[in-house]
Amino acid sequence: MRIAIISDVHGNYPALVKVIEDADANNVDKFIFAGDYIFDFSFPNEVARLLMGLENAHIVKGNKEGYLNNLINSDPDGWTDKQLGSLYQTFRELSPDAVVFLNNLDEEIHIQLDTGHSIYAVHYPKNFKSSPKTNCSSSNFHKKMLESPFTHGEFLSDFNDLTNSEEYKTFVNQIDADIIIFGHNHLQAYGYCGDKLIINPGSCGQPLDFNTAAPYTILEITGDGFNITEKRVEYDIDYVVNQLKQSALYEKGIIWSELVILSLKMSRDYFGMFFELAREIEASKNEPQGGLFSDSTWEEAYEVFKKRQEIENRVV
Repeated sequence: MRIAIISDVHGNYPALVKVIEDADANNVDKFIFAGDYIFDFSFPNEVARLLMGLENAHIVKGNKEGYLNNLINSDPDGWTDKQLGSLYQTFRELSPDAVVFLNNLDEEIHIQLDTGHSIYAVHYPKNFKSSPKTNCSSSNFHKKMLESPFTHGEFLSDFNDLTNSEEYKTFVNQIDADIIIFGHNHLQAYGYCGDKLIINPGSCGQPLDFNTAAPYTILEITGDGFNITEKRVEYDIDYVVNQLKQSALYEKGIIWSELVILSLKMSRDYFGMFFELAREIEASKNEPQGGLFSDSTWEEAYEVFKKRQEIENRVV
């Protein structure tokens, strides 16, 4: 049995199409999707329709889909925060059937396979916490890679150290499954916690591991155990960027869209860097912390961010 595992599409339909085509060419029997299918890029309905039409697909809800219920039950007259402009616009553009489909997805699923193996899939287990000693968060990955570049093999070793920590063993042993699948941090990895296989296929639509090709993972289950193939698929990034820049998503959320575009082109986490800067500005202005940034702080942070990027680019 061969299973294609895909996560974090974020509205990047062209990347998803190429990944599914590659998976089909590799004769997969099933698909498992680990959340975050919409927002950020300008193809939310196309992504939703593709998912709705797939056969032999198991699909879990991500935190992005978690926004839908609040949007459904809120007043559009209050949708004025610039920080969430592209999110609001995505919701406006989603077709009613797409909203129903995405909002009603399960947050976690258990799959019993004919092989006798069991799979637990979730967007991100709440008890999984990245140790500050590892590179297993996208923002930390970015910082560490700039300080001292490392290979994907070295990252997998780091990931295995994390998944074999006592904290993780305690949590993983509570899950009644042989295979645990999650996404969320946009970093492709796999490893073992004891005899349990853990897979993160990375972000199909917005990879943040210094490799712009769209990632997904093929799990092959044989009589001898598991074979893992981490795949990367090229697609037309310029087309995706141009479509976003011509869309209402961009118009309604320029700052967020520019961060999305920069992160896509570089495959690096500029979001964490930007939010850290915004929090510093927020604190300097004695604004309430923990919620949305004020429009002025959001815009000030981006102006400072752009200047820092210009300096970095000149240095490079």
